Amino acid sequence: MPNIFEIDSCVVKKIFFRNIGTCIDSRFCQHYPKNLQCSQYSFYEELEIIILKQNKTNTNQQILLQEIQKTNHCWSSKLNPKLEYFNQLVEYNKCKELLQNIEFGSKTFTQDEQQPQTKIEFQQQQNLQSVLYESEIKLKLIDQSVKQSVQCNAIVFDSSGQIMVSTEKKSIKVWKFLNGKIEQIKTLQGHTEWIQCLVYSKKQNSFISGASDNTIRCWKQLDSSDWINSEPYQQHTKVVICIILNSNEDLLFSGSFDKSIKVWKVDFKQNILTYMYSLDKHNHYVTALSLNQSETQLVSCATDNNQIIIWERREQDKLWAQGEVYQKQLIYLVTGGKEIDKLYIFELKEGVFQENLDKTIQLIANNQIFDERCFPIIYNKERNLIVVRHKTNIYIITEINDDKFKIVDQLNCDTEDVYGTITNNGQYLVYWDIKTEGYSTYELLNK
Repeated sequence: MPNIFEIDSCVVKKIFFRNIGTCIDSRFCQHYPKNLQCSQYSFYEELEIIILKQNKTNTNQQILLQEIQKTNHCWSSKLNPKLEYFNQLVEYNKCKELLQNIEFGSKTFTQDEQQPQTKIEFQQQQNLQSVLYESEIKLKLIDQSVKQSVQCNAIVFDSSGQIMVSTEKKSIKVWKFLNGKIEQIKTLQGHTEWIQCLVYSKKQNSFISGASDNTIRCWKQLDSSDWINSEPYQQHTKVVICIILNSNEDLLFSGSFDKSIKVWKVDFKQNILTYMYSLDKHNHYVTALSLNQSETQLVSCATDNNQIIIWERREQDKLWAQGEVYQKQLIYLVTGGKEIDKLYIFELKEGVFQENLDKTIQLIANNQIFDERCFPIIYNKERNLIVVRHKTNIYIITEINDDKFKIVDQLNCDTEDVYGTITNNGQYLVYWDIKTEGYSTYELLNK
């Protein structure tokens, strides 16, 4: 049997599953442009090369120190121009100071002052982590000029962040996205009822849609303005409300008001889906799905009995009962009822997910309205941020030391009818809301 647990307080609407313990170097480097990622420097590797070239018993210490300074100065000269990218960020001076400290350290280097390589590099990593974690993210309004009077249920971006796709009733709108501004380039037709969910491929110029006509369709881009859609795939008997892809993008999971989760084989090149099997343990509407990072587990939540099920992959292409898990993992979930306004965090301990009361985040209380399910919980590890829309507010949350969390900015939209997402690089937040009857774009700036 799958692992099932319940939340007593109220109905769960949104859920997100992730691994923690991300590598510091990956976080720091992936936050910046690719041309910076290609530059790699290890002072200790260069030092080792110099020493190996020398006769250790006859080495003149002064000559060796000069060689060390020359090598380090060479690398500093290469890196300094690249670090000019940071002059627009608060972190610039801190990063420059780190580099200067390294260069100063080489000038005062003696054999008695040598430290083990692992200890120094660990301290440097801690310094870089502090730069990232100390910065707060603030929202800056970019544009609110594009209007749409009819509700939008989903917004997604392609991998480049230059194409945005959104919904309007039975139609799909394709937009050009540049510097926070959107410009419509195409309207796609195919579904016969309102479209409820979208997921965009990170590897292909393709996306998938689910709708109230109980069907799922694949959409493939042919050129800058033309798209083709697949036949409608129907295994669900009611509204398709949520869909997710695995990282290989060869499996699709779809949740529905028919209480089931369907698993599909995906072929984006051929623009087709192949139905595989169904997961049928829920007793009510399946409203949200998420995979853990290793994709050994799928977590799903449903309405009514507050039911959350964790499905574990036991054999190829099958998700079965609970088994052993070795990675540290978190589950974020937001309630949908009127009475409770919190972001709950569950941690895996001894094979069981348990609520960590110390990490629960209190959101703004509002006992007059329910929380709508649309607008996913989003985690962006490169920017160290979590985006949560609960009731009328959008929250920007960052992780601080010891896996603790802090709300660094929030936006009151004055309506619960808010549907949106952020770009894959975490630079822009885009949402549609009923109050403005249009799209709003905010830039997420480091302060």
